[in-house]
Amino acid sequence: MATPIDSKSITRKVLFLAILMGLGVTYLTFTFKGLTSQYGMDQAQIGREVARGNNLTTKFVRPLAVFQLQEEGKKIDINHFYDTTHSPLNILIYAGVIKAFGGDDSERYRMEVNQDVYTLDRVIAGTCIFFFMVAIGINYLLITKIFDAKIGAIVAILMLVSENLWGYTTSGLPQMLMLCIFSAACYLLWKAIDSQESGRSPVAPVILCGFMFGLLALTHWLTLWIFLGFLVFAIYYFKPRGVIAAFIIITMALFIAGPLLFNAKYSDGIMGTAFFYVQGKTGPAQDYMFRAFQYPQLDVRNLVLNTVRTTLLQAHDVHRHVGGFVLATAFFLSLLHPFKRGSISNYRWCIVIMWAFASFGMALYGLSNNPIEPNQLHILFMPLMTAFALALVSILWARLPYSQQGGFIALSPFVVIILITASPMAIKFQTEFNTNAPKTVPGYYPNNTNRDLSERVGSADVIYSDQPWAVAWYADRVAIWTPYDQSHFEQINQIASNNTSNITGMHFSPFRAPLAPEYSKIIEKKFEYPIDLVGAKKGPFYLFSNVKPVED
Repeated sequence: MATPIDSKSITRKVLFLAILMGLGVTYLTFTFKGLTSQYGMDQAQIGREVARGNNLTTKFVRPLAVFQLQEEGKKIDINHFYDTTHSPLNILIYAGVIKAFGGDDSERYRMEVNQDVYTLDRVIAGTCIFFFMVAIGINYLLITKIFDAKIGAIVAILMLVSENLWGYTTSGLPQMLMLCIFSAACYLLWKAIDSQESGRSPVAPVILCGFMFGLLALTHWLTLWIFLGFLVFAIYYFKPRGVIAAFIIITMALFIAGPLLFNAKYSDGIMGTAFFYVQGKTGPAQDYMFRAFQYPQLDVRNLVLNTVRTTLLQAHDVHRHVGGFVLATAFFLSLLHPFKRGSISNYRWCIVIMWAFASFGMALYGLSNNPIEPNQLHILFMPLMTAFALALVSILWARLPYSQQGGFIALSPFVVIILITASPMAIKFQTEFNTNAPKTVPGYYPNNTNRDLSERVGSADVIYSDQPWAVAWYADRVAIWTPYDQSHFEQINQIASNNTSNITGMHFSPFRAPLAPEYSKIIEKKFEYPIDLVGAKKGPFYLFSNVKPVED
């Protein structure tokens, strides 16, 4: 007998999908100002170089990366410089999307005079939104299997109205791809645990889970800490222990071998420039390290203190780190509840172990208090943590007489949770639709960089910049991150001269414009023609050049 069609359920799902797509369009068109993360812009510009057939080369050159090559006696070509900082998967996906939209042609998306948002910014953000939508779907299916459709639907709604998650979609960071892959890995992990608890073999889903963790590592190297947590649990829990652990390790090794060999070829070791993130620094301190033409001093004492400090701060602010979901922190209370199904009990402990390893990794490599943080892994656990917390709330609520009254009263705790979670989004929309709100990301002037700067700097030329990621992405020009020491300027200039790279100027964004005269003194007036565009319609920049400017 055919199963009857649940028209109400289909209607609810269609309505949810329509709202999801509507919010996606709203974020991508009406409130979108451009990519907000320098790391997102960096990965996007590398992706464009891949789309052009230039391999994993970058137009954002870190002095530290140049120093690594010099120390190894390897060839240095600043105009064709290989990136060893990022994991490659998100970059390769961006490359495919950019190629599909014709973004590898620098002139195709040249900004118009009055255009505020760079078109390829929308392409990158749209890609992130797509992965976010897929992640919501995977989590709905997973949580419905673990608990029921009601909890799965509430988690999907909470993800939908999370301003923090939407913030990542417009940053250009790989977190939405990571969320998608991690959710798929957790789905397979649940299948494996459920299979073993039911007396079936868990080998196939565990190996597939290892495959997904391999993809996750290729999206962000820091996720290897999550994999270590998964490996510890797998060794202890899954049978046959030795066989499954060996398969998982071999799978991960096969995934990361290629990128590690690439790093070794174009840097001073298999970890490449990414190795120096282990200093645990964030913000200006981290920038200072990568702008230096020398190896940073590893201060073990400060590293230990920073790790302990960041660990304690993570524990204190865990509600903020999991996407602002206060409810997600109740996951830790659910560890005290004796769930009847053994698969659910074991699954939550696997989540705890993976989260603990991820937290230590973030503490070791640094985690800032910024709402959009490139090293943020907590949000990957948010859907599952929230699901367990909701299950606990449902159990406790069911014991009260009000829960039996039906209608709105029966769902009132969940409605309140959704409204609290959605309030930052409501405030965001109210602010963004204000006619006085800025039309671009503060501190960035894409139109100015894309049009004026690219016209004043030749396609084969190189400049110094305090915003090399923005110059590389918007102007499509090679930019060296401005060193802070005069001797570093001189050494890089000599290397460029020896390798036929033509450094023609120095660019200062509004962030550093007041320092422009000071830097011109540091480099002994090497760039003798100052171009001052303070009065430019699309925002100021300074460019000191040894090429006499053409009159505007």
